[in-house]
Amino acid sequence: MLNKIEEPLTVAEVCSMLRIHKTTVYDLIEAGELKAYGVGLKRGSIRVDKSEVDRYKREGLIKQ
Repeated sequence: MLNKIEEPLTVAEVCSMLRIHKTTVYDLIEAGELKAYGVGLKRGSIRVDKSEVDRYKREGLIKQ
């Protein structure tokens, strides 16, 4: 069985999904509450997997 490859989300997309400000997303990443990774060498190239956002929502850490 092949693993499905996820399309990584930008910080702006995470903001939209969680309905929070981008500063809050960066704070969550820095606190280790939301796992993220850098892509490429450019500044601001942080990505978050959709499954990670779904986990965050499922665990009830954000109001829906």
